Amino acid sequence: MLKIKPFIFVLLFSACHPIGSRQIASSIAEPPELDNLLEASQHVLKDVSDERFDSTVCVSYLGELEKRIDDLDYTKIPKNTLVSHGVEIANNSWKIRSLLHKNLSSFDDECIFQIQKNFKQFRFVEEYLLEIANKVEHKNPKDIIFQNEPIPILNTEPNFYSFYSSDYAQPKYLQGDMMVTRGVSFLSSMIARLGKRDTQFSHIVFVNENPKTKKLRTIESYVGVGVGFYEMDFALKNENARILWLRSKDLALGKLASEKIGALVDKSIETKKIIKYDYELNFDDPKTMSCAEVSQVAFQLASNGEFKIPYYPNKIEGAKSLIDRLNIPEGPTYEPGDMEIDPRFELVGEFRDLRLTRDSRQKDAIMSAIFSWMNHKNYVLKDNFKSKMAGGIIYDIRRTFLWPLIKRVMKLDDFSKEIPRNMIRTVTLIGELGEQLQAELIKQDLAFEKIHGIPMAQVDLNAALEKIREEDFKLYSVKKTRKKSKFHKMFSPPK
Repeated sequence: MLKIKPFIFVLLFSACHPIGSRQIASSIAEPPELDNLLEASQHVLKDVSDERFDSTVCVSYLGELEKRIDDLDYTKIPKNTLVSHGVEIANNSWKIRSLLHKNLSSFDDECIFQIQKNFKQFRFVEEYLLEIANKVEHKNPKDIIFQNEPIPILNTEPNFYSFYSSDYAQPKYLQGDMMVTRGVSFLSSMIARLGKRDTQFSHIVFVNENPKTKKLRTIESYVGVGVGFYEMDFALKNENARILWLRSKDLALGKLASEKIGALVDKSIETKKIIKYDYELNFDDPKTMSCAEVSQVAFQLASNGEFKIPYYPNKIEGAKSLIDRLNIPEGPTYEPGDMEIDPRFELVGEFRDLRLTRDSRQKDAIMSAIFSWMNHKNYVLKDNFKSKMAGGIIYDIRRTFLWPLIKRVMKLDDFSKEIPRNMIRTVTLIGELGEQLQAELIKQDLAFEKIHGIPMAQVDLNAALEKIREEDFKLYSVKKTRKKSKFHKMFSPPK
């Protein structure tokens, strides 16, 4: 992980400059204490608005703020305070993020990577407080028929919450706009966590105009489907817990990128040579494209290769048990969430479905724990009966005329014949593992809420998962109790 400069850097910086040179004012030397969240949010907003808030103080200030938020115990804050001030604190947090985003081009790389960490943490805090303040009834995504729901971003349902940049009083979609979204599955959570710099997003939606009807639509790439066009309403309703709306600062380039990629996809459909999904994440070959590569190829075509996405490449490393199974290369990669720190794009707005953010928070904590246990405790994935069947006989039958009958009798979900066997097997196993862990985590989260009146925050979820792991490992380690183990049979350290 990227090493963060210690806080003492600020002190050294100040001490090494002679009298009369620019000094760092005490108000922005370090972040405020968090004993009053509303005042603290106002304080931080004032600090990052200060013209002296630059790369010389960015890492130390925001790094210390990150630690203080991690250490925050929400159970010590009166619930009525969280309810009465939650929305205002969340709005201030959005303003802080918006301001930092607007100034991305003025910060150095180390500051940018710290900001990316803060963005992720601020977003979790916003969602957590908005849930409490709005007394949200949380939902299991499986219980929602998303295409029957109101349109996110364009709707003001009580459980839908949107932020908009002050630069866009009445924002409208333009060609070349990008929506960076977060799905509700464990696959989405896994994608968001694949990079060394983990994010909260898993998919990119590229806005395009149909040249014949002049109506806006989207270009997207999906596993098992490949690259195609989608109605705007369908795309907005497509199982999203979050949507981040970005726009190229160069509007002409964004429009041209949309036209270029649109023409390419149109041709592929007309010639019946659909651009397939890139399962190997080979960003050097535009013959196949992941959802992220759609935007990448679009801007390359529009700029003759000069405009390269991502601006800050992420990196796939570690979690070897998972990476090897998926057969994807280690090294530089393009995570959808990395678009959030691209200084060439403006932040238009952001939506979240508060009914789903608790579920998303749990899944993020689970996938982070899985990656951590792989990297630090040598855990490896081990196929269970279901994943062996999915990657074995079911995978083979999918390619025969018997599939419709078998699917109906066994009540199986359909999947594309083009999805690699190793991916079907791995995604099935990750789904099984995730569901086992989430079932235990939900029990503890609900018990916590019953005692404290509020759900677990991110740090509480992390601690609960480690406790779940320890208790399940004890069961798995003893022959007499091994059958009682919930998940170590499919995910554990080598014997």
